[in-house]
Formats: sequence, structure tokens, C-alpha cells
Amino acid sequence: MGNEKMFVDGLRIPDRLVTLIDRGLWPRTATEAQRQNTYSLVPAERIHLFAPEEDKIYLMAPPFHTVATIRQSQGKGKFWDRFAAPEGISPELSVDIGDFELGSDSPILLDYREDRLNPIVIRLKWRKSLGLPNIWVRCADNFDGFADMLGLGS
Repeated sequence: MGNEKMFVDGLRIPDRLVTLIDRGLWPRTATEAQRQNTYSLVPAERIHLFAPEEDKIYLMAPPFHTVATIRQSQGKGKFWDRFAAPEGISPELSVDIGDFELGSDSPILLDYREDRLNPIVIRLKWRKSLGLPNIWVRCADNFDGFADMLGLGS
């Protein structure tokens, strides 16, 4: 990738994320991403800084997709409509970059609603077991802060 810019449906992916991919510190391919199912790239204590109830994180490899694109490919009434608190995001301005281990259904998104050049990072927090609706919570004010929290190089 080099110093190329990366876009998803017109949304610019943060330069730091592109650099992490280029350096191999973020999965570059689906095969590299699958390895996280047996070897986590991030220690649990780092994950606990923003998601105390989670122990593993799954960082997605490009190509990334907006939630709008994912919803369109899945069809109505699936995960994003039923469980992902769609009222808490703008699907066209949200890019899926991760999850908490396979099967957790707890996406991590770049959220471009506040700033189209410097998205915040949010995650879906499940509260169904408490009888409450699931909600989106802020993990970091920008991707740099998120990467720092995870301990990923610059």
C-alpha cells in the first residue's frame, strides 16, 4: 500500500490504520485475520481499558465496508437491524473494523458522524442479558487514541 490513501464509500480511512496494515501490525489479509482466532494481537489488559467485559479482539483485514453496505448485502431483518442498535449510528458513516472474537457480534466501528476526516471509534455493547437494549459506546476520540490504547505501533 505504501503511502496511498484508503477510502471506503468516500470515507477516508485514518492514515495510522493504513500504516499499521502496511507494517503488518494490523491484519492485511483474511488469512492473517483468521490467525487471531488462536493468537490475539492485543493482550486482554489492553482490551479491558475500553471493554472490561471482553478478553479478545478481532481486527478485520481490508477491504473494509460501511455498515450500509453490509446491511444491504445481508438483507433486512438480520443482525444490523435486530441487534446492532441501528438508531445509535449512521450506517453510511460507519466503517466496520473489528469485533470481539469470533461469534461475539460486537462490532467495532469508525464513526464519521462528528468529523469526516477524524472518526471516533465506537463499539456495540450487549445489554440484552440485563433486559436493556444494546448500545453503542465510545472507545476512543479518534483512531490514533484507539491504536495507542491497544498498544499498536505508530
